[in-house]
Amino acid sequence: MNQLYIPLLWELLLIVSTAFLPKQTLYLFFVFYLGILYYFYYFYKQFSFRKLHKNFGRIITFWIPVVLTFIGLYIADYLKTNVVPELFPTAKPGVVQIIYHNELLPTLMYAIMMIVLKPVAEELFFRKALIKFGSKKKVFAFTVLSLLLCALTRAHGLLGIAEWVLMALPVTIAYVATRNIYISLMAHVLFEFYDNIYSVVYTIARIFNR
Repeated sequence: MNQLYIPLLWELLLIVSTAFLPKQTLYLFFVFYLGILYYFYYFYKQFSFRKLHKNFGRIITFWIPVVLTFIGLYIADYLKTNVVPELFPTAKPGVVQIIYHNELLPTLMYAIMMIVLKPVAEELFFRKALIKFGSKKKVFAFTVLSLLLCALTRAHGLLGIAEWVLMALPVTIAYVATRNIYISLMAHVLFEFYDNIYSVVYTIARIFNR
């Protein structure tokens, strides 16, 4: 657990910073995810391109779980966007909004962060580093901790935290069930690409057509 002190403090710094600097969230999250990736990739070697590539040839044990996890993320996003707000219409979610201006550099930073940095960093930190396997009680306790810590980066209110716990459930279940971080990681990357690419392309096209 010693390896978690620095990223946990790094997350605490992000939470405090986003509360006091809400208009700078793009840069705060970009630096946060970049720091997490650097820490777990260079210092603890928790990601391997060779192992990821090796998984690509496994249809049943890799791509089918990836597709199922992607579907789970799609359903969770639908519930978060369309169902939960209807159930709690007067509650303030307290979600941290990632704000970026309609300029080329911030838009590219947003795209890189959301499609690459965010999903990979979250899987390495909140799933692989935090969830420890052993007894069922141990797995359950660390899984709950993982879900809460992941949600706290994106929300400060109770409803928002519940919504982001919901969003993290599919990738968390995928990792716990398969113990293969590359399954949850690939599903997460593909979903973020699907969820963000249209708005990014539209924004860039509008910038060049001013």
